[in-house]
Amino acid sequence: MGKRVEKMLKDKGGSTSGQDNGDDDPNKTPEPYICTGIFEADFTEFCRRNLLKDNEIPAVVIRPKPPCAQAPPDNKSKDSKDSNTSKDPTPDEGVDAANQEEAPPKTYVTKDKYAYFRPVVQVEMENEDKPTTVTEIYIRGWKIDSLMVGIFKQCWPIIEKLSVVNLWNVNLSEDVVKEFASFLPQCQNLKTLVIDGTWCPEEPWSLLIGEDSLLTSLSLRNNGITDKGAVMIGKALSTVKSSNKNLVSLNLSGNKITDVGAVAIANGLRMNRVLLSLSLANNNVSDEGAKKLGEVLSRFPLTHEEVVERRKLLSEKGSPDQGLLKSPPPSRRDRDRPGSVRSSSHMDKTDKKRDKSSKKKDGRKGEKEDGKSSKTDAKKDKDDTMKGKKEDKWKKGRLNTN
Repeated sequence: MGKRVEKMLKDKGGSTSGQDNGDDDPNKTPEPYICTGIFEADFTEFCRRNLLKDNEIPAVVIRPKPPCAQAPPDNKSKDSKDSNTSKDPTPDEGVDAANQEEAPPKTYVTKDKYAYFRPVVQVEMENEDKPTTVTEIYIRGWKIDSLMVGIFKQCWPIIEKLSVVNLWNVNLSEDVVKEFASFLPQCQNLKTLVIDGTWCPEEPWSLLIGEDSLLTSLSLRNNGITDKGAVMIGKALSTVKSSNKNLVSLNLSGNKITDVGAVAIANGLRMNRVLLSLSLANNNVSDEGAKKLGEVLSRFPLTHEEVVERRKLLSEKGSPDQGLLKSPPPSRRDRDRPGSVRSSSHMDKTDKKRDKSSKKKDGRKGEKEDGKSSKTDAKKDKDDTMKGKKEDKWKKGRLNTN
């Protein structure tokens, strides 16, 4: 793998020349190194710049794979060969056939003494001929300190296709976990993180699934996580005001979580709508913790605080400012349908409504006019009757005088 990297660096040029010039003048400060995207070359260069000797730099190797089983021989081809050859082979041919027997399959690889215990970084690639296609990184059985995590912080975000990081028994401290949580969101395609068999007294694992985390799968098996860490993980999954929106799978098997931690994780699942897989196998969870988890998986009533926060979110979504932001651009509206033109069905409905309203108004006007006319007729009748009475009285008075 080293020869391939050297060829790639020669083709790009300039990255090794600056290093050679710096070696000639030890008093001269080295120029800032520009990552090439080749993990082996970048990792080795950063280790040297941090004053690590060549025998102290972990080697970057391709992850070994189990040997493939050989396909069984084809009987038909053997029969055809036997038919073509003579039935009575010569003695020399019989000796050659005996010497050319197939060797037993090799299922192991020998190494130098103590080579197995030397720290290495195992990688998997899409194409082994292209060192820039690293997709997975595996580290086994050696401590990752603050110096090494600082080197990873400079190398990993440059690897475009890195999607899986698998760490086992790497003895992380709280500061190292915090450093991982700070730069892992910069790895845009990193979706799976496995940290198994690693104890940390402070249990800061919840930092890995904060609001900025892009991880979809996290495994924390056999890390000695207690209720202290489970409570923080439950709060990272969701609270009344925030929740993780990317994590789909969480594996917490083989830890020391009791009912207290199970209840905290169940409370974290109340407002979380993303997590699909949760493993709490081989923990100290009894029926009470299992019952609490079962309640969250079914329908449950919201608390007063949750209702208030939910209404706040709905009001923010329905505010006029949000509506203006969500309205489509005018160009899109013009393409779909102009704002001033209405459909024929809509126009028909509006016309019908107008006709009904006009009829109602006309009816009301007619009723009012009829009422007015009846009132005027009644007044006229009263006036006529009064006049008639007055005339009768006047006639009677004249007759009496006569």
